[in-house]
Amino acid sequence: MNSELLEEVTEIAASVAKQIHPRYAVYFEAQDLKQELLLWSLKHEHKIADWLDSSQEVWERKAGIRQLAKSMQREADKICRSAKAKKSGYETHDEYFYNRGILEELIANLDEIEAQQTGMQVRVSGGGSDPAAGNNVAASVADVRKALDALDPMDRLMVEMKYQEQLTYKQISETVDLSDSTVHRRVSGALNRMVRLLGGESPYNGGRKAISNAQAQYITE
Repeated sequence: MNSELLEEVTEIAASVAKQIHPRYAVYFEAQDLKQELLLWSLKHEHKIADWLDSSQEVWERKAGIRQLAKSMQREADKICRSAKAKKSGYETHDEYFYNRGILEELIANLDEIEAQQTGMQVRVSGGGSDPAAGNNVAASVADVRKALDALDPMDRLMVEMKYQEQLTYKQISETVDLSDSTVHRRVSGALNRMVRLLGGESPYNGGRKAISNAQAQYITE
Protein backbone atom coordinates (compact mmCIF):
# COMPACT_ATOMS: atom_id res chain seq x y z
CA MET A 1 0.00 0.00 0.00
CA ASN A 2 1.59 3.27 -1.07
CA SER A 3 1.99 6.14 1.39
CA GLU A 4 -0.79 8.26 -0.14
CA LEU A 5 -3.32 5.41 0.03
CA LEU A 6 -2.18 4.46 3.54
CA GLU A 7 -2.70 8.03 4.72
CA GLU A 8 -6.27 8.05 3.39
CA VAL A 9 -7.04 4.62 4.85
CA THR A 10 -5.61 5.72 8.22
CA GLU A 11 -7.89 8.75 8.23
CA ILE A 12 -10.96 6.60 7.51
CA ALA A 13 -9.91 4.06 10.17
CA ALA A 14 -9.55 6.83 12.76
CA SER A 15 -12.99 8.19 11.88
CA VAL A 16 -14.62 4.75 12.16
CA ALA A 17 -12.83 4.00 15.44
CA LYS A 18 -14.06 7.31 16.86
CA GLN A 19 -17.62 6.44 15.81
CA ILE A 20 -17.71 2.84 17.09
CA HIS A 21 -15.53 3.13 20.20
CA PRO A 22 -17.97 4.93 22.57
CA ARG A 23 -20.28 1.90 22.57
CA TYR A 24 -17.44 -0.29 23.87
CA ALA A 25 -15.32 2.22 25.80
CA VAL A 26 -14.95 -0.01 28.86
CA TYR A 27 -13.55 -2.85 26.77
CA PHE A 28 -11.38 -1.31 24.05
CA GLU A 29 -9.22 1.78 23.58
CA ALA A 30 -9.96 3.90 20.51
CA GLN A 31 -6.31 3.90 19.44
CA ASP A 32 -6.16 0.11 19.68
CA LEU A 33 -9.29 -0.16 17.56
CA LYS A 34 -7.75 2.10 14.94
CA GLN A 35 -4.63 -0.10 14.81
CA GLU A 36 -6.75 -3.24 14.43
CA LEU A 37 -8.57 -1.64 11.51
CA LEU A 38 -5.28 -0.74 9.85
CA LEU A 39 -4.10 -4.34 10.19
CA TRP A 40 -7.39 -5.47 8.65
CA SER A 41 -6.83 -2.99 5.82
CA LEU A 42 -3.43 -4.46 5.01
CA LYS A 43 -5.04 -7.88 4.64
CA HIS A 44 -7.50 -6.40 2.13
CA GLU A 45 -5.04 -4.11 0.38
CA HIS A 46 -6.00 -5.04 -3.18
CA LYS A 47 -9.73 -4.61 -2.61
CA ILE A 48 -9.18 -1.25 -0.92
CA ALA A 49 -6.94 -0.14 -3.78
CA ASP A 50 -9.82 -0.84 -6.16
CA TRP A 51 -12.28 1.10 -3.99
CA LEU A 52 -9.99 4.11 -3.68
CA ASP A 53 -8.53 4.09 -7.17
CA SER A 54 -7.72 7.73 -7.96
CA SER A 55 -8.30 7.17 -11.69
CA GLN A 56 -12.01 6.53 -11.16
CA GLU A 57 -14.80 8.99 -11.75
CA VAL A 58 -15.51 11.18 -8.72
CA TRP A 59 -18.81 9.46 -7.97
CA GLU A 60 -17.18 6.02 -8.21
CA ARG A 61 -14.45 6.98 -5.78
CA LYS A 62 -16.95 8.42 -3.31
CA ALA A 63 -18.90 5.16 -3.52
CA GLY A 64 -15.64 3.28 -2.85
CA ILE A 65 -14.93 5.40 0.22
CA ARG A 66 -18.43 4.69 1.55
CA GLN A 67 -17.95 0.98 0.92
CA LEU A 68 -14.65 0.98 2.78
CA ALA A 69 -16.17 2.89 5.70
CA LYS A 70 -19.08 0.44 5.94
CA SER A 71 -16.74 -2.54 5.79
CA MET A 72 -14.57 -1.00 8.52
CA GLN A 73 -17.63 -0.33 10.67
CA ARG A 74 -18.65 -3.98 10.48
CA GLU A 75 -15.12 -5.10 11.28
CA ALA A 76 -14.80 -2.62 14.16
CA ASP A 77 -18.03 -3.85 15.71
CA LYS A 78 -16.83 -7.44 15.36
CA ILE A 79 -13.47 -6.59 16.98
CA CYS A 80 -15.08 -4.75 19.88
CA ARG A 81 -17.68 -7.43 20.55
CA SER A 82 -14.91 -10.02 20.61
CA ALA A 83 -12.89 -7.91 23.07
CA LYS A 84 -15.96 -7.44 25.25
CA ALA A 85 -16.61 -11.18 25.33
CA LYS A 86 -12.98 -12.00 26.14
CA LYS A 87 -12.72 -9.50 28.99
CA SER A 88 -16.11 -10.51 30.42
CA GLY A 89 -15.36 -14.22 30.32
CA TYR A 90 -17.83 -15.46 27.75
CA GLU A 91 -18.04 -16.15 24.03
CA THR A 92 -19.46 -13.84 21.39
CA HIS A 93 -22.30 -16.19 20.51
CA ASP A 94 -23.52 -15.84 24.11
CA GLU A 95 -23.54 -12.04 24.21
CA TYR A 96 -26.60 -10.12 25.24
CA PHE A 97 -27.74 -6.55 24.74
CA TYR A 98 -29.26 -4.31 27.37
CA ASN A 99 -31.81 -1.57 27.68
CA ARG A 100 -32.59 0.64 30.66
CA GLY A 101 -35.30 -1.63 32.05
CA ILE A 102 -32.99 -4.63 32.01
CA LEU A 103 -30.20 -2.69 33.73
CA GLU A 104 -32.56 -1.41 36.42
CA GLU A 105 -33.59 -4.99 37.22
CA LEU A 106 -30.04 -6.32 37.26
CA ILE A 107 -28.56 -3.46 39.30
CA ALA A 108 -31.30 -3.84 41.90
CA ASN A 109 -30.37 -7.49 42.46
CA LEU A 110 -26.65 -7.46 41.69
CA ASP A 111 -25.42 -8.41 45.16
CA GLU A 112 -27.89 -11.30 45.41
CA ILE A 113 -26.89 -12.59 41.98
CA GLU A 114 -23.19 -12.51 42.85
CA ALA A 115 -23.85 -14.26 46.17
CA GLN A 116 -25.53 -17.08 44.29
CA GLN A 117 -22.51 -17.34 41.99
CA THR A 118 -19.94 -17.58 44.82
CA GLY A 119 -17.84 -20.68 44.56
CA MET A 120 -19.08 -21.57 41.09
CA GLN A 121 -16.83 -22.13 38.12
CA VAL A 122 -17.91 -19.30 35.85
CA ARG A 123 -17.69 -19.82 32.12
CA VAL A 124 -20.42 -18.90 29.71
CA SER A 125 -20.95 -21.31 26.85
CA GLY A 126 -23.96 -22.37 24.83
CA GLY A 127 -26.55 -20.56 26.88
CA GLY A 128 -29.36 -21.17 24.42
CA SER A 129 -32.58 -19.19 24.79
CA ASP A 130 -32.64 -19.41 28.58
CA PRO A 131 -30.62 -16.51 30.02
CA ALA A 132 -29.91 -18.47 33.19
CA ALA A 133 -28.43 -21.45 31.33
CA GLY A 134 -24.74 -21.92 30.70
CA ASN A 135 -23.86 -19.38 33.42
CA ASN A 136 -24.99 -16.50 31.20
CA VAL A 137 -25.92 -14.84 34.47
CA ALA A 138 -22.16 -14.43 35.09
CA ALA A 139 -21.81 -12.57 31.82
CA SER A 140 -24.64 -10.23 32.79
CA VAL A 141 -23.01 -9.53 36.17
CA ALA A 142 -19.66 -8.84 34.53
CA ASP A 143 -21.28 -6.48 32.05
CA VAL A 144 -23.13 -4.49 34.69
CA ARG A 145 -20.12 -4.26 37.01
CA LYS A 146 -17.89 -2.92 34.24
CA ALA A 147 -20.47 -0.34 33.23
CA LEU A 148 -20.95 0.80 36.84
CA ASP A 149 -17.18 1.12 37.31
CA ALA A 150 -17.03 3.42 34.29
CA LEU A 151 -19.52 5.91 35.73
CA ASP A 152 -18.66 9.11 37.53
CA PRO A 153 -18.43 8.15 41.26
CA MET A 154 -21.34 10.41 42.22
CA ASP A 155 -23.50 9.09 39.39
CA ARG A 156 -22.71 5.52 40.39
CA LEU A 157 -23.60 6.29 44.01
CA MET A 158 -26.97 7.73 43.01
CA VAL A 159 -27.71 4.79 40.70
CA GLU A 160 -26.96 2.32 43.48
CA MET A 161 -29.03 4.31 45.99
CA LYS A 162 -31.95 4.37 43.57
CA TYR A 163 -31.96 0.74 42.48
CA GLN A 164 -30.09 -1.22 45.16
CA GLU A 165 -31.27 0.71 48.20
CA GLN A 166 -34.67 1.50 46.61
CA LEU A 167 -34.55 5.14 47.72
CA THR A 168 -36.78 7.79 46.15
CA TYR A 169 -35.31 10.69 44.19
CA LYS A 170 -36.24 12.98 47.09
CA GLN A 171 -34.39 10.79 49.61
CA ILE A 172 -31.34 10.68 47.37
CA SER A 173 -31.42 14.43 46.84
CA GLU A 174 -31.40 15.02 50.60
CA THR A 175 -28.38 12.73 50.98
CA VAL A 176 -26.25 14.14 48.16
CA ASP A 177 -27.45 17.75 48.53
CA LEU A 178 -28.81 18.07 44.99
CA SER A 179 -32.29 18.90 43.74
CA ASP A 180 -34.78 16.14 42.94
CA SER A 181 -34.71 17.08 39.25
CA THR A 182 -30.91 17.01 39.13
CA VAL A 183 -30.81 13.57 40.73
CA HIS A 184 -33.43 12.28 38.31
CA ARG A 185 -31.54 13.70 35.32
CA ARG A 186 -28.19 12.29 36.43
CA VAL A 187 -29.53 8.83 37.22
CA SER A 188 -31.32 8.73 33.88
CA GLY A 189 -28.21 9.91 32.07
CA ALA A 190 -26.05 7.34 33.88
CA LEU A 191 -28.32 4.50 32.77
CA ASN A 192 -28.19 5.73 29.18
CA ARG A 193 -24.38 5.82 29.35
CA MET A 194 -24.31 2.29 30.74
CA VAL A 195 -26.42 1.06 27.83
CA ARG A 196 -24.06 2.75 25.36
CA LEU A 197 -20.94 1.45 27.12
CA LEU A 198 -22.30 -2.09 26.88
CA GLY A 199 -22.79 -1.86 23.14
CA GLY A 200 -26.18 -0.21 22.95
CA GLU A 201 -29.54 -1.87 22.53
CA SER A 202 -29.68 -4.80 20.15
CA PRO A 203 -29.12 -3.77 16.51
CA TYR A 204 -30.30 -7.17 15.37
CA ASN A 205 -33.79 -8.29 14.45
CA GLY A 206 -33.99 -11.95 15.34
CA GLY A 207 -30.22 -12.37 15.17
CA ARG A 208 -28.20 -11.87 18.32
CA LYS A 209 -30.05 -12.53 21.53
CA ALA A 210 -31.48 -9.58 23.39
CA ILE A 211 -32.78 -10.45 26.83
CA SER A 212 -36.13 -8.95 27.75
CA ASN A 213 -37.07 -7.30 31.02
CA ALA A 214 -38.93 -10.47 31.94
CA GLN A 215 -35.83 -12.56 31.31
CA ALA A 216 -33.74 -10.15 33.36
CA GLN A 217 -36.19 -10.60 36.21
CA TYR A 218 -35.92 -14.37 35.77
CA ILE A 219 -32.15 -14.13 36.17
CA THR A 220 -32.56 -12.35 39.51
CA GLU A 221 -35.02 -14.82 41.01
